[in-house]
Amino acid sequence: MNFRVRSGQFVLGFRVGLGLSGAGLAMAAAFIGCGGGSVSAVATTTTTTSTNEYATAYKAVAWGSTMTVSYPSSCEMTITTTGQPDYTPNAYYLAPASGSQTIVAHTSVTNTALAVISYATGIKPSLEGSTATLNTCPAKATATTATGLGAIGYLISGTAMFNPFEMDASTPAVADNASYTFTDSSGTQQTAYFLDQCDSHSNGMTWHAHGNPNCVTSQVDTSTGPSHIIGIALDGFPIYGGRDINGSVITVSQLDACNGITSATPEFPSGAYHYVLPIGVTTKNASINCYSGTVSSSTMAAARKLACNMKTMFAMIEDKRRGKAKAAGMMTMPDGMAMRAGAM
Repeated sequence: MNFRVRSGQFVLGFRVGLGLSGAGLAMAAAFIGCGGGSVSAVATTTTTTSTNEYATAYKAVAWGSTMTVSYPSSCEMTITTTGQPDYTPNAYYLAPASGSQTIVAHTSVTNTALAVISYATGIKPSLEGSTATLNTCPAKATATTATGLGAIGYLISGTAMFNPFEMDASTPAVADNASYTFTDSSGTQQTAYFLDQCDSHSNGMTWHAHGNPNCVTSQVDTSTGPSHIIGIALDGFPIYGGRDINGSVITVSQLDACNGITSATPEFPSGAYHYVLPIGVTTKNASINCYSGTVSSSTMAAARKLACNMKTMFAMIEDKRRGKAKAAGMMTMPDGMAMRAGAM
């Protein structure tokens, strides 16, 4: 599907597809972390940062290997992603169990039953890319807009940023984690997580983070130095890790309702408005709750195309898998494996 919406200088285009593949899908790669929730609008002030400063800063960013970036105009940036992270994920993850899959753990808050899934054979084949054209000359609006389902921005890792919530619209994803340690078929001990050490996982369509992703911040920051730009929100304002210009940890009390702050950064030594992903926070402030800049309802509707629907995701994946098997002259077996017709 293609979406392109204009609102003033803001342009957003998404190209989204499910396109699942791989007969080795041991289970549907549908993760519950799909974003949700709402935030009441509050008044904001006008930013004094020159719009050209933001555009210049984005052009200097080292965007990841799993994405391409171009600049169609002085205030536009087009991002195209593969949906895959540019760092190495864990070998195994936990995903909501379905059918006859073995339940090995439950999430700590919502008590969601989880089963083990391989990243290489279960998750990676399901990941899909997208394209978005974003405004790089943002300005603060007179009121905020709540973030919602799907992508709320893009990170330098080539993956999406989601808001803090699970689909119940109230549980922060990073507070609803679980793990399971086991020995794999090669005799190696593995630990599978619902959300990994980077506060990231898949929803069956795209890899995304719900909180401060240290696999991403570590690409541009030191452990004690200042945070640098690690992404861009849909309203065009930059996303940072959790340290200020002096390397001190930024607390939630220093941020506004949208996790935003106006302060100096390495890219903006004179100060600029930006979003912060606080370090170690497991509340609703783990990610961006609302947009301080202008984002139209049509833009957010397009962004939701990257969200999953847990009521239908398993059926969507199974239907797609069966369709691919049929087109290739394959028979889908009850355990989800495929065998060429006549081979039994």
